[in-house]
Amino acid sequence: MSNILTWIIFIPFLSGLFIALFCNNFWSRIVAFGASIFVAVLTVVMTLSFDPAGGMQFVDIISLVPMYGITYMVGVDGINIYLLLIVALFIPFLFFVIRRDERGFWANLLFIESGFLAVCSSLDLIFFYAGWEMMLLPIFVMVGLYGKSAKRAKAMLDMMYYAIFGSMIMLGAIIYLGVLHFEQFGFYSFALNDLANLNLSVMTERILFFSFMIAFVIKLPLFPFHMWLSRAYTYSPSVATFMLSAIASKVAIFAILRFVLPIFSLSFIEFSSYFVALGIFSMIYFGIIALRCDDFKTLLAFASASHLGLILAGVFSLDSIAMSGAIYQIIAHALTSGAMFLMVGIISAQLGTRKISQLGGIARKAPVFATLFAIMMLSSVGLPTTIGFVAELLILVGLFKTNLVYGIIATTSIVVGAVYMFVVFRKAILQSVGVVSDKFKEIRAAQMIAFGLVAVIIFVMGLYPKPFLNLVDNTVQSHYEKYIKSNLKGQE
Repeated sequence: MSNILTWIIFIPFLSGLFIALFCNNFWSRIVAFGASIFVAVLTVVMTLSFDPAGGMQFVDIISLVPMYGITYMVGVDGINIYLLLIVALFIPFLFFVIRRDERGFWANLLFIESGFLAVCSSLDLIFFYAGWEMMLLPIFVMVGLYGKSAKRAKAMLDMMYYAIFGSMIMLGAIIYLGVLHFEQFGFYSFALNDLANLNLSVMTERILFFSFMIAFVIKLPLFPFHMWLSRAYTYSPSVATFMLSAIASKVAIFAILRFVLPIFSLSFIEFSSYFVALGIFSMIYFGIIALRCDDFKTLLAFASASHLGLILAGVFSLDSIAMSGAIYQIIAHALTSGAMFLMVGIISAQLGTRKISQLGGIARKAPVFATLFAIMMLSSVGLPTTIGFVAELLILVGLFKTNLVYGIIATTSIVVGAVYMFVVFRKAILQSVGVVSDKFKEIRAAQMIAFGLVAVIIFVMGLYPKPFLNLVDNTVQSHYEKYIKSNLKGQE
C-alpha cells in the first residue's frame, strides 16, 4: 500500500505509451479500458483504506535533484481523496459513452488521466507544476486531432495563451519560493511542509499570493479571465469539454486549498472577502450570459463557470462548513456538469446541431435519455435529495455565517441558475417535436447504464451525505484551525 498512489499515477502514462508504440486501433481501446479499470480498482481500494482522521496518507517520496530540492512527493488527505476518485472512475465511464477507434485518442486520454492524477496528488510545487502543464498538452492535442469544428484551433490557442500566461507567473513565484527557502534555511526545497515554514514579508506574501491566484482563476475561470471559456468549451470535442469542465477546473480549487492556504495564510485571509465577492459576481454574470445562449454547449459552459464561482466563494468564506461544502460541490459539479456535456455531445452527434431553438421534443423520442438528463439538471440546480442540494446548502450556511449580504446574494444567484436550466430543458427536451429532433434515437443500453450509475450516485450522496463528508471534514477542520482560525485570533 505504501506505493499504491505512485502506481495509480503512472499506470495510465505507461499504458498510453504502450498503446502509442505497439497497439493497433482494435487493441488500443481494449488495453486503455483495462488500464483504466485497474487504476479505478486501485483507487477504490485506496479510498476504502483511507483513515479520515489519519492526516496525510499513502505518501511516497523520491528525491530527484537533491542539490536543488526537486522531489517527487505525493500523498492523500481529505482535500484530494475525492478528486482522485473522480478522475479514476470517470475514465472507464467514458468507454461506455464514447465510440472511438483511433489508438492516438485512447493513448492521449490515458496521458490526460495521468496528468490529472499527478497534479491532484502532489505535495511538491515543482512536481505540481509539471503535472499542471502535462494535463493541458494532451487536451490541446486531442482537440487539434479529433475535434471537428474548423474554429477549434483558434479556440484552443486562446485557451493556451491564457493558461501559459498564468503558468509562467506561477512558475516564477515557485522558483522564488525555493530561493527564499535556501536563503532562510540553507537548502533548496519546494516541498509544501517546508515552504509553509517560510518567513515572508507582508508585501512579498501578497505578490506571491496573487502570482498563484492569477493562474488558478484563469483555469476556473472567473471574471475577467474567462474570455477563452466559451470558444474552448463550444468547439472542443465532447470528451475534451468533459475533461475541462468535470476535472481540470477543479484542480485550481484543489491547488488553492493545498498550496495557497498553507503558504500564504495571511494573504488568503486578507483578500478573502474580495474573492468571495468575485465568486458571487461571477455566478450572477455567467448566469445572465447563459440565459442568452442558443448553443446548448455554450450555455453549459457558462453554467459550469457560474457554479465554480459558488465553489470559490465557499473556499474563501473563512468557514469550515462552507469549505467542506465547496469540496462536496466539486463532486456534485463533476458528476452533473460532466454528464450533461456528454449528453449534449450525444444530441449533437445524432442531430448535427446544438441550437436550442432547433431542438425540442427529445423527451418523446427518447424518454430514458430525457429522464437521465432531468436528474443531472435537477442536481445542478440544487433540488433536495440530490448531491447538489447538500453541497449548495453547506456553502450557503457558511456564507450566511460569514456575511449576511453575501449569503443573500449567493442564494439569489442560485435562483438565476435554476431559471436558465429549467428554460433550456423546456425548450430543448420537452416542447413539441421539431423537424430536427424527430430523428433523435434513444441512447444505447451501455450509455443508459453509465448515466444511470451517475444518477444513482447523485441520489445516494444527496440522501445520505454523512459517510462521504466524513472523509473530508477532519482535513478541512484541521486546515481551518491551523491556517485560518489561529491567524484570525492573532489579528484580534
